Amino acid sequence: MATGTAVATPETADMRRFRLLVGGNAASSFGSFLNMVALHLFVYEATGSAFATGVFLMVRMACGFVAGMVGGVVATRLPRKAVMITCDVLQAVVLVVFALLPSSARVHMLPVVAVSIGLLTTTSGVVLRSSVPDLVGPENRLRANGLLVTGRAASMAVGFACGAVLVSAVGYQVAFLIDAGTFLVSAAMLISTPLRFPARSSAARVTSGGGFRAKRRAVVAALVAAPAVLAIVSIRAVDAFGSASHQVGVPVHATQVSPEAPASFVGGFWAAWAVGLFAAHQVASRLYRGDRRRVEWAFAVGTATMSLAFIAAFTDVGYLWVLLVLLVAGMADGFTEISYTTRVQAEPEPARGHFFGLTAMAENAGFGVGVLVAGGLLEVWRPFTVVALMHGAVVVIALTYLVVAVARRDRGPRPADNPIPSERT
Repeated sequence: MATGTAVATPETADMRRFRLLVGGNAASSFGSFLNMVALHLFVYEATGSAFATGVFLMVRMACGFVAGMVGGVVATRLPRKAVMITCDVLQAVVLVVFALLPSSARVHMLPVVAVSIGLLTTTSGVVLRSSVPDLVGPENRLRANGLLVTGRAASMAVGFACGAVLVSAVGYQVAFLIDAGTFLVSAAMLISTPLRFPARSSAARVTSGGGFRAKRRAVVAALVAAPAVLAIVSIRAVDAFGSASHQVGVPVHATQVSPEAPASFVGGFWAAWAVGLFAAHQVASRLYRGDRRRVEWAFAVGTATMSLAFIAAFTDVGYLWVLLVLLVAGMADGFTEISYTTRVQAEPEPARGHFFGLTAMAENAGFGVGVLVAGGLLEVWRPFTVVALMHGAVVVIALTYLVVAVARRDRGPRPADNPIPSERT
């Protein structure tokens, strides 16, 4: 990564309109994090089973995997703005119906809720990420991705912070209705924002007549032709696998190091991480500018840094040091997301949409497998050992990729890429 003098670039009309879309996306993200809290609490309270809660989460992840599988096809063959609006409206409808049912009947609708959230949230995310270069221009995609990550960080912090409080204050029914309202806000912002979403690409028109096998061969050929993207997809899968260890391990670790107030420990843990995530855009805009190669290197360094920080957070150090390393973990996490998203967006359509779909598949599969592995290991090992093992694998793979990529830097010219200027916003 190379540092450079930050250059302020004038904000285009499309970027100003994109900020409105970011606001709508932040609203739906708040809804997603709110329902992660409210729905998981409801499932556990209604069934009295931690296993049932885990099954609910696994169904969501499995449906996210399926959505990633078809997300690239959706992004290239269907009108993207309409797809995103439909995803928001359908989630709102499902949540409204779920909220208005009697408590006893809601249990029977939980599979529908899990499937709809997994499918629709992932599909909308794939479509949005693959559309960013067309919405704001290739030269503004770093700034746009940073805004999306910043909005998601704020939504995550607020959603996690007020989820349990909201359920306690107003009950599940009102909480689910508020949740539905956030998706309607997002849909309204999409409808009212005059951004030019890309139409179906000419390449998609040529290939749309083929069968599933022909499309699969085309996607595989595109992935083989872009080995850096293949590496990114693989590292994201391993990253999600490693991240499952701290997701599952935090409650266990909190009861061990802070038995008098485990909830406060967990709250501070995620709050510090969210603050770092919120600052990631500013870090990304200052640390690098340039070509695909530097973005790829930044992605690998950010991934390794994040995993090392999470390992450090599970050591027996003082709580203030834990908060500090979690701040670093959050910044590295957001920085990594901005880096890989910006790099994949450099690919042409229709491959870009398929690549984001593959990334979603990899993330959901890695996290799902990681949850099962971490849950089993935590039965016999301390959280630090589990986190060190699983995140350690992420560090090794990310740094191995970085060493190989640097060693091959002089073996031939790299294809030209749209510049990614340093920005201050």
